[in-house]
Amino acid sequence: MVPSDSKSFIDAFVMKTAPAPCDENMGLVSLVGAGPGDPELMTVRAVRRLEAAEVVLHDNLISDDVLAMVPKHAELINVGKRCGDPKDRGLQQQEIHDLLLLHCRRGLRVVRLKCGDPFVFGRGGEEVEFLAKHGVSAEVVPGITTALGAAASCQVPLTHRSYGANQVRFVVGQSKAHALPDLDWSALARETPTQTVVFYMGLKSLSSICERLRSHGAASDTPMALVESATMPGERAFYGTLETMPELAKKQEAGDSGPVIIFVGPTAAFPSNIQASSSRPLKRARVEVSTLC
Repeated sequence: MVPSDSKSFIDAFVMKTAPAPCDENMGLVSLVGAGPGDPELMTVRAVRRLEAAEVVLHDNLISDDVLAMVPKHAELINVGKRCGDPKDRGLQQQEIHDLLLLHCRRGLRVVRLKCGDPFVFGRGGEEVEFLAKHGVSAEVVPGITTALGAAASCQVPLTHRSYGANQVRFVVGQSKAHALPDLDWSALARETPTQTVVFYMGLKSLSSICERLRSHGAASDTPMALVESATMPGERAFYGTLETMPELAKKQEAGDSGPVIIFVGPTAAFPSNIQASSSRPLKRARVEVSTLC
């Protein structure tokens, strides 16, 4: 990690690696994906941008380990909001836009630090669009989106020929109005045997998601996996079905300790099958809970 007081080194490095602003009086704005939580899963460029930052606008769920990479002299601004929590207003998107533009116009190196990837349900497109309208060209640094991090950490392959899963869909579990999103539920239900559907921000709608899929023809025993705090030390994984998962999640108080992502499809049963077929018990450091009896 570059020492926070090594400003000359940082300035030289950023000049070599960062795109030049359209206006020399403007600072550099980088939309940086922090990944699913584990700081070791961040890209090299993401780490470098953090170490060179003068202002960091970060999501609410960014881990302390990731924030520790920010220089001590940099200004940290928490602009996050917990999804679906009416008590946590956070900053509204327009306020975030205004802050990005304000600090950029001060000539500072600004990092908008996002969980996962800026362009996967991260509103990165909205921020790039706003800045472009004001003459600012933003850099986007990709991150490992939570679906990929959780899949790797829990060994839930998103595709698998033997399981018949040949496609993947990333969808949101609730709309802006905190209701079920307007999805093609018939198609989702019909294709559950041949695809993996990953629901972001779907915990509060879990029962409705399962009910909606089943009512449109998905089998009740369709495998599901629910992962809390993916890739972090407190990660928990629950394995069940469309029929059992709502009760299982409620009993285990899923979501109380961290964000949740949901997998639906045949490969959600992969970890349980691997455990069952292994010649010796597979040890995992994180907690796993199987389906209810």
